[in-house]
Amino acid sequence: MAWLRRSGGASLSDAPPFMMPEPIWQILSGRGYLQKEEIENLFQPKLRDLAHPFSLDGMDIAIARLLKAFQLQEKILIYGDYDLDGTPGLVLLHDGLTRLGFQNVSVFQPSRLNDGYGLHENRITEFHKDGVSLILTVDVGITDTASVDYANSLGLDVIVTDHHLPKETLPSALAIVNPNKGTCTSSLQHLCGTGVAFYLILALRMEMTKLNLLKEDFDPKVLLDLFALATITDMVPLVRENRVLVKHGLIQLAKSQRPGIKKLFRELGFANKKISSQDIAFRIAPKLNALTRLEEGVRALDVLMASEDDAGRLVDEAIVINQRRVQFQEQAKKISAELVKNYANEKFIWIYSHDFHPGVISLIASDLMGQYNVPAFVGCVREDGRIMGSARAPSKKYNLQDMLKRAEKALHKFGGHQLAAGFEVTVDRAEQIQHLLSDYFKENLSLENNEEPEVMYDAEVKIKELDAEFMNWYENLGPFGMQFEVPKLLLKGVKVKKLKRLKGSYLKYTLESGAAAIEAPWFSNPVEIPEGSRVDVIFEPQWNDFNGRRSIQGLIHNMRLNE
Repeated sequence: MAWLRRSGGASLSDAPPFMMPEPIWQILSGRGYLQKEEIENLFQPKLRDLAHPFSLDGMDIAIARLLKAFQLQEKILIYGDYDLDGTPGLVLLHDGLTRLGFQNVSVFQPSRLNDGYGLHENRITEFHKDGVSLILTVDVGITDTASVDYANSLGLDVIVTDHHLPKETLPSALAIVNPNKGTCTSSLQHLCGTGVAFYLILALRMEMTKLNLLKEDFDPKVLLDLFALATITDMVPLVRENRVLVKHGLIQLAKSQRPGIKKLFRELGFANKKISSQDIAFRIAPKLNALTRLEEGVRALDVLMASEDDAGRLVDEAIVINQRRVQFQEQAKKISAELVKNYANEKFIWIYSHDFHPGVISLIASDLMGQYNVPAFVGCVREDGRIMGSARAPSKKYNLQDMLKRAEKALHKFGGHQLAAGFEVTVDRAEQIQHLLSDYFKENLSLENNEEPEVMYDAEVKIKELDAEFMNWYENLGPFGMQFEVPKLLLKGVKVKKLKRLKGSYLKYTLESGAAAIEAPWFSNPVEIPEGSRVDVIFEPQWNDFNGRRSIQGLIHNMRLNE
């Protein structure tokens, strides 16, 4: 396994454009940030630099229809996907429309386990009976041509807001706002579903202000807590507008007035604290995602929309449900470890089981992808004989949509992105899927997985350089996520002073160099290296707050003997 430093065009001898810690300059220059202005924009992105909302194709039609609904006080139904992009988007649209003065707005979210993904005709029938005249989707709808046709046949208008990749035929919705549809020339292709919803509210507020329709204005920044939660969780690129809005959204999240979020943060120890993108990805989002995955009563939607009176009870239940999610995930890991033995040296993994809980298959797919560095397709067999599947791919040299399209004749349905997708197939066609995917890889020899794995790091440091000033600069580099990953640092030739075994087969090292030392936990596939050894370590620096004491620790990603 090769360890390589990122190189963005600058040599290590080049001087930074202004004073900063040397490791920070290594990180920036290695990622191609060399000029003063672009570095300042990275640390302090400006809201004024956002693309115009009406640059999104279809936005003008969508806003015109919403204004008509506002003036006629029509009944609007917001239909959102059940994941942690659709859920914040659902809340954002409801909150935004309500703040803009819309009166007759309701929300609906399909069940992951009972309804499955998409806009469903039986639900549209219910909406029609309830007097809904306009359906507004978020993070869903771009592939639901039949359902939109059905809504049209009942006299309902549909506005689709989505970011997923469309199929060849677009739905016949009144308006489609999706930066990834072919006719859209906007620069906003990186938005998640909640991001598209946020831009819809921006556009609507602009138009209502111009027409003097607002009784009371509001600052759209109050919605950015939801934007940040969705954007980080949905793993879309943290570039351009996403980076600007997430940076401001994390500030908003820390002071969010939503009772459910406030209660959850108190439970997790985040009350009155600065929130990072890693906090969302690894501590906050999993608790909310568990509610969507297991569907055992409380939903993430319930927590995000909770009243002051209900927030405590709902969050307490959410914590218990997440503990059950962990149990289901551990069980599925053991089963998958046995099933995957049949895939030694394969170009992809395709496993399924009656014993997988449907709520954790995407987590297992991600684990297998990371462990074997190949696309992983994981399915759970439902009682009706249909396999609900989730797929993950490790890099952009793969395209899951192309793979699933190759297997389309055997699939019931599929959708998603290049690196993350969902699908359904009947059990009797599971073997056919195996053959079709094998054929795809035979036809695409460039996908041979014979490359030596590479581990990238951003800067070589000494332990003594890891001080409070460095951490202040490091944290302000965030938010971190897709296409702006958490910077990894390299320590070379440090001594293993102490090795401690933690609960759950995890390890904690104490590493030292001269008089300086740092504690370094290792959670992901840890390896024991004897005390006294000299090692090289790739790690992620982070604050550790414990018993009222704050110290800097290094979260280990890789370790090897220093030779």
